[in-house]
Amino acid sequence: MKQSPHRVHRLALTVHLALAAMCAGAAEPAAPELPAGKGADEAPAPGGEPLVPVASVVVIGAQANRALAPRPVSSVYGTDTSLLDTPRAVSQISAEQLLRDGIRTADDLVKYAPGLTRNGGQNVSVAPLIRGQASELYQDGQRTYNVRHPFNTNAFEGVDIVAGPAPQVFGISSRSGGYANYLAKKPDFERQRGQLSGQVGTWVPGGGSYPAHALTADLTGPLSDTLAYRVSVTAQRADDYAEGVRNDFDAFYGALAWKPRAGLRLDWNLSVDDYHDFNVTHGWNRVTQQLIDDGRYHAGRATPIISQGSGAATRYYSPVFASGAYDSAVVGWQQRTPVTNAAGVRQFVAGPLLPASQWPSFLTSQSTPGTVRGWVYDPKLAGNGLVELSDSAYSRPQDRNTARRDTSQLRVAWDLNDRWSLHNSTLYQRSRDSGNSVGSFFTQFEDRIFENRLELRGRNDFTLFGLPLRHDSNTGVSYRRERYITRAANNSFTINPYDLTAPLELKTPGALYALPSPAGPGSWIGTAGVPQRSSAFGWLSLPAMYPAGGDFYAERGGSPASGGATYTSDGRWTNLALFTQQNFLLDERWGLNLGLSGTRVNADIHNPVFLTPAQEVRDGKRFHLPAAQLSLLYKASPGSTFYLTHDRSYAINTGGFADVLTWGANNQLNPLNFRSLSRLLEVGVKAELIPDRLQASLAGYRQKRDVAPLTDGSIPKIEIHGVDAALRLQAARDISAGLNYTLINAKYTYVSFPPGFFSPWGFVPDNATVFADGNALNARPAPGQAAAPGIPKHSLSGWVDVKFGQGFGAELSAWWTSDWATSLTRTAVVPNEHALNLTLYLRRPKWDLGLRILNLTDERNFVNGLTGPTTEFLQPSIPRALQASFAYRF
Repeated sequence: MKQSPHRVHRLALTVHLALAAMCAGAAEPAAPELPAGKGADEAPAPGGEPLVPVASVVVIGAQANRALAPRPVSSVYGTDTSLLDTPRAVSQISAEQLLRDGIRTADDLVKYAPGLTRNGGQNVSVAPLIRGQASELYQDGQRTYNVRHPFNTNAFEGVDIVAGPAPQVFGISSRSGGYANYLAKKPDFERQRGQLSGQVGTWVPGGGSYPAHALTADLTGPLSDTLAYRVSVTAQRADDYAEGVRNDFDAFYGALAWKPRAGLRLDWNLSVDDYHDFNVTHGWNRVTQQLIDDGRYHAGRATPIISQGSGAATRYYSPVFASGAYDSAVVGWQQRTPVTNAAGVRQFVAGPLLPASQWPSFLTSQSTPGTVRGWVYDPKLAGNGLVELSDSAYSRPQDRNTARRDTSQLRVAWDLNDRWSLHNSTLYQRSRDSGNSVGSFFTQFEDRIFENRLELRGRNDFTLFGLPLRHDSNTGVSYRRERYITRAANNSFTINPYDLTAPLELKTPGALYALPSPAGPGSWIGTAGVPQRSSAFGWLSLPAMYPAGGDFYAERGGSPASGGATYTSDGRWTNLALFTQQNFLLDERWGLNLGLSGTRVNADIHNPVFLTPAQEVRDGKRFHLPAAQLSLLYKASPGSTFYLTHDRSYAINTGGFADVLTWGANNQLNPLNFRSLSRLLEVGVKAELIPDRLQASLAGYRQKRDVAPLTDGSIPKIEIHGVDAALRLQAARDISAGLNYTLINAKYTYVSFPPGFFSPWGFVPDNATVFADGNALNARPAPGQAAAPGIPKHSLSGWVDVKFGQGFGAELSAWWTSDWATSLTRTAVVPNEHALNLTLYLRRPKWDLGLRILNLTDERNFVNGLTGPTTEFLQPSIPRALQASFAYRF
């Protein structure tokens, strides 16, 4: 973004001081690490108490601030493997970071890992964008439902972020850019302890302060020598800098651990998360370069283009408004003529005002209705023009979304002997989601997941040609069943026609089409197929919609060619998989890891929204999905690993607005959704450059993937090659730092313009170039190959944490990205951006206080409203703001 010299100097000075602190700390001898649970001012017990083993419970309120790997990695092969010996790009987030860093959305995870891209997620992103692709969510190695809601870590004490496809042990997935494996909180068998922590905010110095409060109570301890518990409860009541946006939820988590005898442990947990009021934000529409550079917005009324007739007899009309005011009257009509200009753009040029005798018949006749096909913007209309736009006023306050997740997991570990063990993991999750966003869409989802995985794990040592050979294995079977129902209405997802300077409560299709005031959120739809009377535009044929319970409406499911929507359906699929992972390490130097799996998938889909028996369509198919992953390792020294990994796997390409099956041609399942091939080649190196002080990793990769289907059922294909690099420094006990670099070159090798309301030429304010037509009027040829939008080529992120003594400390974190295009049309580009966040804290053995200053230098930054090729709205980030945090341990 544009930067004043003073801001550049401040940034340079901050980086200089941070590097100086890192270098100074590196020169100090490392102080001995305190035992887990000891505060900064507490001395270790005589004789030196050992650290809590990495597989044990994470102690609430532990004061250690380790930048290096806090635990072994179980998120790749299912077995505990050192981060150094795992031939994948893996980053770890500790319990302390989850607790103290004030993570608000998945965008905040860029601090901890390379390969991540900020993508906005419409205020409710829970899965990070990894290597330019959507990612999966796991809980202790089992895939969970991945649909948006406010970010919530009440049940978790750590995260592993892994780039690339999930391992064969975890089973097939839908997204292969990477995954985040969240580690559930474990009970403590040692002693009773607890913590009360919270956040208070948020003050915005320039105006726009808002309440954003959260409180968490976390208790754990033994009930007997063999039984321990843990309970965690979070309540959040939070507004947002975006006006009219809320992020309220209540979360409960309970866990029991039972060790009836040596070598046998059972862990059971239950979480109930009620997201009872939150909003999906849309940010700024009508994106132009002027809007990005200067915040100047094309305010005023958009003009609809209404067609009448069919084929060669089709005529196009548009109203003439008295002014650009949202309530201005229609004072005349014009006919529009399609003309292709010198640049190859098909425009619809306005003719002279028509006499009343030549006005279109749909103004008075219900038998000859018109159809709104697209929109234009007339910059010469009185009242239209460039204005300064608020960074925060763009959401309709009446919109409300809800979601609920009920999740239970049972894990059993049984050591058969010192070399072999059995592990069984069972996950059940029920999810219910409701999206009541009149200005965009209606959605109702319900999903049930049951998964069970049985693993036989082995660790054996042999001798081969006189050299030691270590063999780790994990072989088993898994069963997963998922049932769902989704009723969705997306044909009101207009973006650019709305005027954000008009009253935001009018940001509804009913107001846009000048229909009678709705009696409920969805009553503007009316009777499917029956023209409706618009007070401004006469009789209109609106997209067919059907009642779907309460005030909700939905589109009929089925293939688009038959008048259906790909994303309305109910169905189920089951996966039965056999897998094996065989890892060999010869002479502690040469390694070969091989993972294989085969999955049989039975899938059924059905349309739950219909009026006639012929519309109740269904289909079922069976598929076999193989997967293989091969890694070669070479350890030049005990503290370094070179590796090459190749993964070839198929995924179930779910789509729509949730993780659901979608319709293909002829009202059948799309077979391509079950042959979504991902091919990854990754070469990397990991090393402890200074033992116990400095770790580094570098990975280069190339991946090709079929991504999620668009609303017309077509499937874009993406190719990505890039570099992930990371440094982690523990210069001393009191100084730690991390630095991440990301290079991403992402392009679609095939992509089309989908139907709906996408604008193939972007928003062009010339009263002739059509937007929000879904390419129906523009008829722009599919681009085929195109650079993926919203993904900066270069990214940097990092942090420095310094403790000054007596519990006082500070952490400075920062990120920077190169420029990126806002949409597939590339008509607007966000220049390079950066932000600094500063946390000042006082941490004592019993309590903590913290002050977070977000966006320290008050930059205007942006994130894309959506991921994928068809996004066309832009969301401003929060300006400089202050939040306070606290914790009390007992």
